[in-house]
Formats: sequence, structure tokens, C-alpha cells
Amino acid sequence: MIRWDQLVRVGVIFVLGIAVLGVRAGAPPVEVDGEPLHLKDDEKPGKKKSRRKKAKKPETVRWGQRHNESDEKYDKRFRKVLKRTKLDPKDDIHGGQITDGQKRIRMWTYKGRVFIVRTDIDQEFTAQTAMYMEKLHREYGEAYQKLLGVPVKMHEKVEVIVFSDRATYMRNGGTPGSGGFFHPIANLAYNDRSPQWPAQRFRLQQFTSGVTKFEKWEKGTLKHEAAHMELQMRLGYALLPGIDYTFPVSAPRWFNEGHASVFEYWDFDKTVDENFADIPNRGRYAPVIRRLHDSKQWKDFEYVWTIDGATWHGDMTSDQGFFNYAQAWSLCAYMMNGGVAGKLDFRAVFDLSKRVGVDEENRKGVGKRAWELNFPADRQLELENNWNKWVATNVSRDKKVPDEEYYLRSQGYNPKVVRKLKRFETEEENEANAEWVKKEREKRKKSTKIEK
Repeated sequence: MIRWDQLVRVGVIFVLGIAVLGVRAGAPPVEVDGEPLHLKDDEKPGKKKSRRKKAKKPETVRWGQRHNESDEKYDKRFRKVLKRTKLDPKDDIHGGQITDGQKRIRMWTYKGRVFIVRTDIDQEFTAQTAMYMEKLHREYGEAYQKLLGVPVKMHEKVEVIVFSDRATYMRNGGTPGSGGFFHPIANLAYNDRSPQWPAQRFRLQQFTSGVTKFEKWEKGTLKHEAAHMELQMRLGYALLPGIDYTFPVSAPRWFNEGHASVFEYWDFDKTVDENFADIPNRGRYAPVIRRLHDSKQWKDFEYVWTIDGATWHGDMTSDQGFFNYAQAWSLCAYMMNGGVAGKLDFRAVFDLSKRVGVDEENRKGVGKRAWELNFPADRQLELENNWNKWVATNVSRDKKVPDEEYYLRSQGYNPKVVRKLKRFETEEENEANAEWVKKEREKRKKSTKIEK
């Protein structure tokens, strides 16, 4: 369980640092009577045709469209959400004093049934985020139902905040080195909302690094932090002895971060079963695991199984910090992709976490003893063997995921080395890699890809 002194001192927070790359979507040409508006002389009929390529019509994305929902019904629903998205009143005191360091920021806010969505970008971005969060909540709910058979009943709202820049994010509760966070007891930790604010505990917050078009915004961090949120909804809260306040039940750090890392690459165009099947074939963790596994850099099962919050955060300033995420991803990936055995292990870890909390000396040793009884040495060995077998089969060195080279190069690792994870070493190698990454990012900025 989480100790009260730890909650008061540092709060409970889940974070993920992630690079956000902008991408561009083409705009449709404006037409008048069948002819493009603002034609240059050489584009008019009878003149030499311009060699410029015709702008590609962008894909229409209805963020949060329900299964079997017609475009017309979605558009009607979106217009209602857009209409209910308002700029905070000038004299509002309930939603906190959000500031850019010099003056208060009036946020665009949508108050829905489950989510209070707020951004400092614009009305449309806020409404699209609200639609996306509702879809994410539905889709994740189906995934957790298959993993756990445990539905979630929301008794309070979740505040979702998206800032356009990192500086504002940091001034309003952001954590160093993170791209976003989920906090399960936000107002207790920050005390920055009035008692009448309808989202007293759950807060999910991040920034877009200047991206102001929803279709250009990479949403991996949002998916990751939302997975923390969904897990906490199911783990619930326990009454703190002697104090009339409940605190969040905590799962092992590797479990919480690992399963959230799997959800980073969830594809809402696919079914839940298709997503489970595709886990080892996507994302930035597989390229790292296929090089770490069976090498001196690979941490043994006991390290991953017992890592605590202090060690996890202490590692964040070194390569080991990312390795921790990668190995936790692989262990949860086995559980979510490894058939019946994997799902049984996932359920066992969740059930014990919900019942006694994380594996620590707490509640007079009840938590520690329960983990020892439910996962004795032979059970842990079986789990470790299943995990290693899954990695060797599904994330083997002769496989690759899309963008494998980019994921490795962007972190300074040499993609040609596969027997271990190796950084570029010489100044010349690092300069050449930096130039490669720069060109690749510029190319991606010009891409018409929609970031889902």
C-alpha cells in the first residue's frame, strides 16, 4: 500500500516522457463554380498548366465516432459538444488559477458526463479532445473487460487538461522530464481547485509542443496516461486508517507502467482482439527489447518484479530509465498477448493488487505476506520462463517493427547493432545520426498522415 507520509510529501503520480513530432495534413482546394479560387495566370484555361501537384484532399476523421454510428448522427453529437465548450468565465474560481507565469489563462472547457476537458488552444480542439476521450474510454473498457472481466462504474469526473506548450504545463503542475501525467488524488496533492469542482481526484494532463491541430497531434502520451486512469478506476481507493479520506490502491510499478506502455500504440481502427494480437509488432519498445534480451543489459525478473517507485524515478536520468519502461512493456505484453496463460497472470497480479496493494511492507506486513503466498518462488520462476519464451518468439532479433530505425536513431542507438543496445560512439557518428534524424523529422512534418 502507499504510505500516508509519501502521499503528503510527494503525492502519487504516473508520468511518461515522450517526444512529440508534428505532422501536416493537406487542405482541400476552395472551388467556385467548379474552378479553383485565386488561380494564377498560368493556371487559367488555355494557359500552360502548372507543374504544381494538386493538393491531396485530407482524410475526414470523426474523432470518437461510435461503432455503427452514422456520419450524420456523429456530426450532430459533435455540434452539441462544440456548443457546450465554453471559455472559462473571467471571475471563475472553481477551476483553479491556471497561469502562463504572468497572467491567468482562461481555458476552453467542456463538462461532460465523465470527462471535464480543458485546453488553452481553442474551442474546436477542446471538443475534439472530448470526443476522443469518450471513445478511448469505451474502447479501453472493452479491452479491460476481456483482460479482467471487471467493468468500471464512474462515481466522479476526470479532469483532462491539454496545454499547447511545455512551459505552461510545467507552471501548472507538470513534472520534470515528463510529457504528461495522471494523478489519482490531484486536489489533495495540489489543493488548487475549489471544493465544488466536480473532479477532485482524477487529473490527466499533458502538452502538445505547439501543435494546435488535433489531426497533427501525436496521441501516444494521452493513450498511456489514460491507461493509468482506467486501471486506477478499477483498482479503486481504500480508507486511510484514522483519517476520513480514501487513498488510491496501488499496483506494482512495472505492472502499472508496463501495461500503459502497451496502450500507447492502441489502434482504434482495429478491434480489441486485433490490437492484442498486434502488440509485439508495433511501437518503440520492441526494437529496444530485441537488443536487450539475452544480453548483459537485460535485467532479471526479480529486478523488474520488485522495483519500487524511488528506484524507478531514480533511473529516469539514465538509459536504465527507458530500459525499465521497455522491460515492463515486454512483461505486460506477454500477459496481454500470451494467450490464456498470459491473461491468467495479468488477472492474478490485478486481483492481488486490488486486494492488498503493492508488494511492500505495509498494513503490518499483510501486503508483503500476501504476495509471497500468491507468488512463491516456483510461481515466479514459471512466470519468468513464460515471459522469456514469449520475448524470444515474438520479439526476436530477426524481426522488425515499422519505424524501427527511426525509434532507435532518435534515441541515439545504432540500428545496425542487434546483439546489444549500443549508442553511436564517435563524434562523427553522432553528427551523422543527428543529421539523419533532423531530415527524417522534417519529412514527417510535411507528411499528410493523420495522427490517431
